[in-house]
Amino acid sequence: MMRLGWGDVLKSRFRKPANYYSVGLEFGQRSLLLSLLALKDGQPYWVAQHKIDIHDWQSGLTDWVNDNRAQNTPCHLVFSTNRYQLLQVERPAVPDSELVQALRWSVKELLATEEDMLVDYFDMPAQATGMNKINLVAVPRILVEEVVEGVHSAGLTLNSIGIEELSQCDLLEACAEAQITLLQEPGEEISLSIIKDEKLYFTRRLRGYEQLSSYGLEQIHQGVADSLSLEIQRSMDYFDSQLRQAPVKRLLVCIDTPFLDELSQLLQQATLLETQVIEPRLTKEDGLIFSSESVTSLGAAMRQMHEGQ
Repeated sequence: MMRLGWGDVLKSRFRKPANYYSVGLEFGQRSLLLSLLALKDGQPYWVAQHKIDIHDWQSGLTDWVNDNRAQNTPCHLVFSTNRYQLLQVERPAVPDSELVQALRWSVKELLATEEDMLVDYFDMPAQATGMNKINLVAVPRILVEEVVEGVHSAGLTLNSIGIEELSQCDLLEACAEAQITLLQEPGEEISLSIIKDEKLYFTRRLRGYEQLSSYGLEQIHQGVADSLSLEIQRSMDYFDSQLRQAPVKRLLVCIDTPFLDELSQLLQQATLLETQVIEPRLTKEDGLIFSSESVTSLGAAMRQMHEGQ
């Protein structure tokens, strides 16, 4: 499965050795979220989490890099879901070497936009019978170029650019059995995905839950859990019957609600799936807490483990 890179805009520069293992950046709508990893006993070690206001992110990132002596650290950036378009489209009947160019020609019509978009894609590990589709990703070119320049100007070494749905494949441990995930950034839609062997088989976004963090426990019991369970069941049915895959065994959740444990229990009762709150097996500094706000930037930082594979 292809990881997005946009290699034509990433700049390769000679860099001195870094003091840290990697830094993951999530470029969101309201903030730039950052996770920093070091190496401890040869394994990634989570040492810092930081948030920067998006309106002044370039100078804020430069200040953070300087304050933490993080120059030249390998950096992996992930756009949050509100920064790009993700579509399933028919694979153009062209050689793989011409695929991106063919998608560029069609993206304006597909998205009904005149904006100059950078386009990339990733393949689907399994297809429904008779289908030949790919996942198309489109991001405004001006945004990508701004981000690339800002990250390099801050002194980091930008190694990859990705999207939220793929970032969780780097965060979760490899598992031969299919797992379904519910991830939500604060104030955003819920992303539902099915992952197996570090590959994204299925993904969709669930609208209507953007204010979930403000819901009380009674609302969780009287509607939210039931509606989410229905969406989970529909997605699993498609995975089983249309993609012809072995049934999902586990549900992993990281949702923006103060009642995450209670919601997880309700989902387990309704779906009969082993249900867990996502908690990466990663040693960390005291005081760092894994949450819906840190999930994507931490997944981006963990991308470094796949470098060279």
